[in-house]
Amino acid sequence: MSAFSDYLETISQVNDLGSDLRNAHPVQWLFHSGMLFSTWNKWWGDFRFRQSAHEGIDITYFRTIPDKLRQFDTSIKVPAMADGVIVNICDDFLGQTLVVEHENSLGFNRRILFVYAHIIPEKSLKPGHIIKKGAVIARVCDTHKNPKLPPHLHFSCAEVSKQVRPEQLNWNLFSKSRDINLIHPVFL
Repeated sequence: MSAFSDYLETISQVNDLGSDLRNAHPVQWLFHSGMLFSTWNKWWGDFRFRQSAHEGIDITYFRTIPDKLRQFDTSIKVPAMADGVIVNICDDFLGQTLVVEHENSLGFNRRILFVYAHIIPEKSLKPGHIIKKGAVIARVCDTHKNPKLPPHLHFSCAEVSKQVRPEQLNWNLFSKSRDINLIHPVFL
């Protein structure tokens, strides 16, 4: 199993997505091609093309057997994928983004970052706080700013130089810079 599939399982468990009063059902995660890493396709609105390649994976659609298709709403809790340190909290076009430096990059010249976007971070979290794998760090935000997009978690992973200041770790860097190496989350 990859870390990403384990992370999807953690999301399912934290939110009790596969449970009901009778028994538990496994969660099946569903992805439109436009939700995947490095695609130019949109998965909302006119389904045409993005202005740049997708920097991560969008997570919202799931079903439990034999349930119908479901999607995230604003009650969905976002757990941390791994231990790390919050290095920035910034605005994105739907909500906020939490940028976390993975604990395994400490002591190296490069940072490994996990980026959780389109969320509302827990109020107690600030840059410098240490977070633990599986801890709830946010909720998925209301996407009323773009009603064609359902609430979802955008998750990215990237490698950047430690020379990049924390306040620069935002969407100007993630989507347009050559100073960043995006990593496909599925292969973590």
